[in-house]
Amino acid sequence: MHKIKKKKRDPFSSNAVRLSNKEILVTAIFTIVIVLFAIPCIWSKMEKIDTSGQFRIATKYRADYWLYQHWVDHAVKKHPVLFLGDSVVWGMYVDNNNTIPAKINKALGKDVVANLAIDGLHSIAAKGLLENYASSIENKKVILHYNPLWMQSRITDLSYTPVEKTISLDDDEADNRNREPQINHPRLIPQFSYEITAYNKKFSERAGVLRERYIPFFALQNHLRLTFFDNDDFNQWIIDHPHENPLSKISLKVDACERNKNKNRTLDWRASGITKQNWQWLELEDSLQWKAFQQIIELLRKRNNELCVMIGPINPYILTPESLKLYRDLQKKICLWLKSQKIEYVLINDMPSTMYADASHPLAKGYDLITKQLLQEKILKDYQKK
Repeated sequence: MHKIKKKKRDPFSSNAVRLSNKEILVTAIFTIVIVLFAIPCIWSKMEKIDTSGQFRIATKYRADYWLYQHWVDHAVKKHPVLFLGDSVVWGMYVDNNNTIPAKINKALGKDVVANLAIDGLHSIAAKGLLENYASSIENKKVILHYNPLWMQSRITDLSYTPVEKTISLDDDEADNRNREPQINHPRLIPQFSYEITAYNKKFSERAGVLRERYIPFFALQNHLRLTFFDNDDFNQWIIDHPHENPLSKISLKVDACERNKNKNRTLDWRASGITKQNWQWLELEDSLQWKAFQQIIELLRKRNNELCVMIGPINPYILTPESLKLYRDLQKKICLWLKSQKIEYVLINDMPSTMYADASHPLAKGYDLITKQLLQEKILKDYQKK
């Protein structure tokens, strides 16, 4: 008997098409590229962010750097002048129409200046913002606000270490000695800098920040979480809302303009019960905030921007005589450095006590005086009527 030879069968597979190992690798890489880079790019083109009127980013979105980047890209195309700074420029106690940029636009009769300020944006954070999310700021007129308030102690300067925080605070802040100082915009500061010892996050958190900076998908993920899920973790949101479809929460239209601050505060700092402050102020050479500010100047100059620095305001009436003397000396040193670098600057004049809401924020009438001074200094002479 002859043995019947069995036909060799192909390995079992439920798929009509089988990929080789090389093809699987290529497919995986292609999929990763689409998810991590292509989808965020497509989303950014489709998403509509309303930036009409005297736009400024709402407090709710102060940490949404994806959204900020798109506002910057839009502002660069629409406005010839960009105003960068913290909550003083942003307008802590006024509505959208009473910030410095809005008042300048009203005085000029056209939308010349864009408000690119963010609440709590100290110089160390601003440097990170410009490096990672505002690369389109080039060949522009830039008014850069410098708030010396960030140099009033080692706490605000971020030059303390966690074990030192209890002895770095003034006696007036004794009730806060056991509380960890809050760092504004921690995701913007250098994540692995030996200088900023105040920042003591875990490695996994620091790595997550870098992942968000350099991989668009994770920046988009953070944007969606902040905008549509109240900054909740996606997994936790699903647990808390088991009967809701998360996709129904997402929209391609975002209203990111500040809407809650629709009234202008009238109480000045004395009426608010703020007491005198005996801040000791750091020397320029000892300040991390000042070092970061110098680096911001260098960065903006490399991008061929025309710079003007606005210094202050600081409320002189809130300071003790000793602290005020130290601050005046600091003012002079800041102005001397800017002059040595041939940088145009405006030192904001002291205003009446009743025009300060606190240590550095003006009330609406104070913004009127600041706007008037900026226009009188002719820093926007190219846009003023002759």
